[in-house]
Amino acid sequence: MATRHGAGYEFPGLPLKRVDAGTNLLLTGPALEGARELLLGLLLGEDGVLIITADTSARKILSAFEGVGGRIDRDRVRVVSCTQERDDELGDFVASVGSPGDLTGIGIEYSGQYEQVYARGYDTVRTGIYTLTPLLVYSEDVRPVFRFVNTVTSRIRTADGLGICAINPSAHDEQVINSIAQPFDARIDVREVKGTVELRVTGLPGQPTEWTAVPALS
Repeated sequence: MATRHGAGYEFPGLPLKRVDAGTNLLLTGPALEGARELLLGLLLGEDGVLIITADTSARKILSAFEGVGGRIDRDRVRVVSCTQERDDELGDFVASVGSPGDLTGIGIEYSGQYEQVYARGYDTVRTGIYTLTPLLVYSEDVRPVFRFVNTVTSRIRTADGLGICAINPSAHDEQVINSIAQPFDARIDVREVKGTVELRVTGLPGQPTEWTAVPALS
């Protein structure tokens, strides 16, 4: 399980070194090649956890979180779902937004859930967005999504949190990816080769820059 030590976040079991508090990471890769599992693995630990899910239901994302070793603690784990799938029976630790295109609504619910986690004594929070791709598809314009991402990453940076946002690079041209990447401190690419999940990091010193196997996800 990943734990936070001192002024940063660590990821035992993953081939990544500690990152400073306030770090935001852009994770690029298809879901079927380990992107979702890696994002959820980066959220493991005893910190507060906030997941914005835009292309799979809250129930499924929570099940996947448990699948990588996550513990569903309703005081600590919160979800903002904008998939149009109803998850009302899960209770108030899941907030629903009608559409991935409602960026204002997503931002409001995210802020509200963040305050709920903070009020319960979790002053270190890991945020995961899975994925940015539906937000871009619904907006049909990169600029509103960029402003949304910039707002979220700024909040995470100010609060000494950790942010991981996933995007499917095959669904967008490189100019869109480069624009969305601007507010992030680094980029993690993920792929699967012959059943082995691999990652590489761009933008953070001391991290693996060459394709490196992730045994925990293979």
